[in-house]
Amino acid sequence: MLTASQARDETLPKLSALVRLAQSSMGSKMAAYEAVGRRIGASGSWVRKFIGRQDTGLDGHVLHNIRTAYERLCSNIEAAADAAEATNALLREDLHAALRADRPAAARTPGGAPAAGAAPRRPGHPSAPALVGPDAAPRLPSLRGSADLTDLPLWRAANEEE
Repeated sequence: MLTASQARDETLPKLSALVRLAQSSMGSKMAAYEAVGRRIGASGSWVRKFIGRQDTGLDGHVLHNIRTAYERLCSNIEAAADAAEATNALLREDLHAALRADRPAAARTPGGAPAAGAAPRRPGHPSAPALVGPDAAPRLPSLRGSADLTDLPLWRAANEEE
């Protein structure tokens, strides 16, 4: 069982985080107090007084609503981080496929092994890397003293591991 001071100490950082997030999206601290107050079932002035450590009561339903709103915020942040990580993984796959120009990117099973006859993981993108084809060379402007593309250090480094 929590004492009143323990409940206040546990709730204050959560409520402050909710107000900071609302303030960053709304631009006004007073509007953030009102918005958070509506979300948790309290008034904006109560939120302001609670954060300012004035003597206010903390009802059980308000405590529950603050916890619920904070947990929802945390799960939204975790979901956004997971989505960003998944996007980064797909971008890494595209980068590695582009660096291995002679090896087309194949669809993979969840274990990492190529799937027999599987469709590409990203339907909107081709399974083979989109590098400059041999027919594009005549359209490139010629540079004086330019060497073959395979003489570039990045090209050599990417193909040395073969």
